[in-house]
Amino acid sequence: MTIDSNSDCGLIIFLRFPEWGKVKTRLAETVGPDKALLIYKELSELTLRFAFGLSIPVYLFYENALPAEIERISAFHYVRQTEGNLGDKIIHALKYVRERHQKIIIIGSDCPDLMPSDIINAIDHLDQVDIVIGPSEDGGYYLLGCREVFPEIFESISWSTSSVLQETVAKVERKGLSYSLLRMLADIDTEDDWFRYKSQS
Repeated sequence: MTIDSNSDCGLIIFLRFPEWGKVKTRLAETVGPDKALLIYKELSELTLRFAFGLSIPVYLFYENALPAEIERISAFHYVRQTEGNLGDKIIHALKYVRERHQKIIIIGSDCPDLMPSDIINAIDHLDQVDIVIGPSEDGGYYLLGCREVFPEIFESISWSTSSVLQETVAKVERKGLSYSLLRMLADIDTEDDWFRYKSQS
């Protein structure tokens, strides 16, 4: 499967600047901040390698700080996340990339099972629907794609809870938008998640 060169899509990846004590805080509760930082760096590197293999523009939106110029990958665009809650950050990133591309997909860096075929499917789905969502096992989502930005579906969401997907879909339906769901995948948020992933990889 290959990405259609005629499909103008920008991929957003949300990342945190890798600082001790500021990444994977739920994971750090059981493994400690040192190991949590190492795991976060491993997950981020996997995500960046994955993105590098895609033939679409990639926008890395960092929280807190940007990597030093010498550490940046020239093929990627580096942008600072805006202030506010996760909804505010998502809206800002989607608007930024929508000014440059006809379709937008946003992912995080904690879903190592994500495959190029998932991105291809999401891009293809956006030819038929307004919104495409990749549901995660914890009740959130690992991917969201759209052709236009609808800020309302990211407002007043109970972020970091098991109801994120349910609340988002309800807002999409209330707005009368069409949507499709991709396959369900697991995020890495806890020590159990990490062990399960490593045992299967």
